[in-house]
Amino acid sequence: MTLTDEERKAKRKELKSKPEYKAKEKEHRATPEQKAYQKEYRSTPEHKAKAKERASRPENKAKAKEREQTPKYIAKRKERDSRPKRKAYQKAYKLRPGYKAEQKKYRLKPENKTREKLLVYKIRLKVLQYYSKRLSKSNIPCCNCCGENFHIDFLAIDHKAGKKQMDSESELLKLGYSSSFSGKKLLNWIIKNNFPDGFQILCHNCNVAKGIVRNKNKCPHEK
Repeated sequence: MTLTDEERKAKRKELKSKPEYKAKEKEHRATPEQKAYQKEYRSTPEHKAKAKERASRPENKAKAKEREQTPKYIAKRKERDSRPKRKAYQKAYKLRPGYKAEQKKYRLKPENKTREKLLVYKIRLKVLQYYSKRLSKSNIPCCNCCGENFHIDFLAIDHKAGKKQMDSESELLKLGYSSSFSGKKLLNWIIKNNFPDGFQILCHNCNVAKGIVRNKNKCPHEK
């Protein structure tokens, strides 16, 4: 009896799903000859073009993004990034001639500048919302002193004990805090360390007034 194409595909799929078939395939791929063949095949322009086209499909992009958020993938990525060999390679790569010029050229591209601004805006909003929520009980960022909440451009992240003074706080030092952190670096550090204590949101008026020596680290509103 002649099988149709659909029946042949179904039969082949059923065969490939069997444990013994998978084990045999795995053993075959592990042979030195097969590894060498696969390495050579993956380096061909045709394969690279196909792989790039496959990865650019919307459904595959969505799958890849979803896969990157799984605990197993995150743990594997952390383990890979912490390897001494990889760290040494990354350090050497950044020290090579022309690296800084390449990075600067990349950052100055209009589309990259726009994307970077949007990214900083998003992570800054996330930090403002978290520390403001204790006071506002909502996702509306506000000043922890006077309650200013008209626009996030009026708000700043304040170091409660003082920027440099926090260098002596053991709990923050354990997390890798440094008073040299600012801008995007500080925002990323706060998010990475699960929004540690020691920070609050103030409007620029309250923040500047608090920093004046005669006010002794207190905003005039508090008086």
